[in-house]
Amino acid sequence: MIITGDREIRLVTWNEAHFHQLYPLANNPKIAMNLKDSYPQPYTIHDARFWIEHNQKFSPPQNFAVELEGRLAGSIGSERGKDELRTNMELGFWIGEPFWGKGIATEAVKLYTKYIFEKFDIERIFAQVYDFNGQSMNVLEKAGYFPEAILKKAFVKNTTVGDIFQYVNIRGEQ
Repeated sequence: MIITGDREIRLVTWNEAHFHQLYPLANNPKIAMNLKDSYPQPYTIHDARFWIEHNQKFSPPQNFAVELEGRLAGSIGSERGKDELRTNMELGFWIGEPFWGKGIATEAVKLYTKYIFEKFDIERIFAQVYDFNGQSMNVLEKAGYFPEAILKKAFVKNTTVGDIFQYVNIRGEQ
């Protein structure tokens, strides 16, 4: 599956063509610093293989490679809430450092949000951002998300405790 935008940005189902591009791009401590600790660091060739194979089982797809002009630029996806939280999806995304500052993340979040609301019976998509990651907060706001909550002292990253800023996009309120 391929989702195209106005620019040369596409969301593409993860496949073997991404394998050799993924692990060198994803193996960056500057990316890992802004993501949950479950994100592998260092990011190895084995992590890339696992991620691509893991994502080939979803129908419809939930996680996509972000491409710019046919080159892997990052990743975007979500995880659906369980039980009584099943009307929620938690959004996550990253863009490789060589592609920062080009508006790729904002376009990817817009495309992805539209896709999720079309394909899934959910009511809200939310994203949680560490207090030091103003760039991702800007991306979410430009993509139509709004601040919902600040979770005080809600994370610890490399021994630093900080706040989580939660952003949301609710079906029908875009």
